[in-house]
Amino acid sequence: MRSHWRQFAIAALLGLMLSGAAFAYLLSPPSDLPTIKSEPKPLEIARGSSFKSVAATLEANNVIRSALAFEILALLKGERSLLKSGEYEFPHGTAATAVLANLVAGRVKTYQITLVEGWTLRQCLQALASSPGLTQTLTDVDDPKLLALIQSGASSAEGLFDANTFRYVRGDTDLGILERAHTQLVDKLAGYWDQRAQGLPLATPYEALILASIVEKETGLAAERAKIAGVFYNRINSGMRLQSDPTTIYGLGDRYTGTLTRDQLREETPYNTYRIDGLPPSPIALVSDSALTAVLKPEPHDYYYFVSNSNGGHVFSRTLEEHNAAVASYRAARDDSLPDSLPDSLPRSLQEPLQEPLEDPPPQADTIDEDNSER
Repeated sequence: MRSHWRQFAIAALLGLMLSGAAFAYLLSPPSDLPTIKSEPKPLEIARGSSFKSVAATLEANNVIRSALAFEILALLKGERSLLKSGEYEFPHGTAATAVLANLVAGRVKTYQITLVEGWTLRQCLQALASSPGLTQTLTDVDDPKLLALIQSGASSAEGLFDANTFRYVRGDTDLGILERAHTQLVDKLAGYWDQRAQGLPLATPYEALILASIVEKETGLAAERAKIAGVFYNRINSGMRLQSDPTTIYGLGDRYTGTLTRDQLREETPYNTYRIDGLPPSPIALVSDSALTAVLKPEPHDYYYFVSNSNGGHVFSRTLEEHNAAVASYRAARDDSLPDSLPDSLPRSLQEPLQEPLEDPPPQADTIDEDNSER
C-alpha cells in the first residue's frame, strides 16, 4: 500500500513540475522571427477592450506565446481588470510577466517634439502637424483656440511658447503641447523678469520677450547676445529706432525672398523698425534662455552699431564712421568679386552707405542687411 502512495506522490510531483515548466515556457518570450527580430512590436490597446481580446491580440502579434497562460497569470496576480488602454511598444524577447506589468502600469509609448528657438509660430505648427501620433486641432496661426492664449497686451500668439522638448503620447493634441509650452514660458519669463537689471527701458515682461526675440534672430552666438542687447538699449535710450532687419523681414511675410529692397525698407508695416519707433507689436520668434538673459541683463557699453565679421560673429562700433569702415572691411572680406555697380535689391550693408536718411529725425543707424548678418 505504501509503495502505491509513494508512486502516486512521485507522479503527482512530476506532474506539477511538468505543469510548472510548461506554464513557465508559455510565459517565456516567443521565439524571435528573423524578419521582425530587430524592431519592437507596437500595439494599440483600445479603451474598453476586454482582457480576452487583449490577450488574443498579444498572441496574434507574437508578443506572448499563449493567451490562456497570460490570462491565468493575470488571474493569479489579481490584475485581470487593471489593464490600461493606449499605445504600447514591446521589444522582442519581453516575457509575459513584463508585458502584463507594462499594461497594468500604463507604460505607453511616448513621442517627443522639440520647438526650436528662432522658430516662428507657423514653423511650430508645421512641426506639430508632421509629428506622429499627435492629433491635429489647429488650423493656422490665427486659430481662435490659439488666440485664447494671448496675454494682456499681446497682439498675437507669436513667440508665446517655450523653446524646449516636449514628450507626448498618441492621442495628445497640438494645442495641448502649445498650452504646456505657453505655461512653461510664462513661468520662466516671470523668473527672468524678477532678476532683471535695474533701469531697463522696458515696462512689462512681454516687452522683454519681444526684444529677446529680436536678439535671438540677430545672432546665433549666445556669447554676443548681451552685447547686441546693449546696442538696442543704447539706441532706445538715445531716441534712435531699432532698425532691425529680422523684424522688417518678419513683417514682409512670404514676400521676403532673401534680400531686402529699398522699397521694402521704406514700406509702412507694424514690424518695420526702420519706420516705427520703439518695439514691434509682438515677438517675431521663439526665444532661447540666452536671449532672455541677454535682454534682462545686458552688457553696458557705448556701441550703437554692429556688422558681421568673417568668423560668424560681429564687429561693434561706437560711431557711424567706424561702422562704415567695418562694413567696407566686411564687404572686402566677403566677396572681392562683387561688381562695381550693385543692384538696388542687394542688402544695403553690401552697398555703399546711403547718404539720404530713410526717415526724418531722430538720427538712425545707416546700414541695412540680410537676416542675422550685419547691423
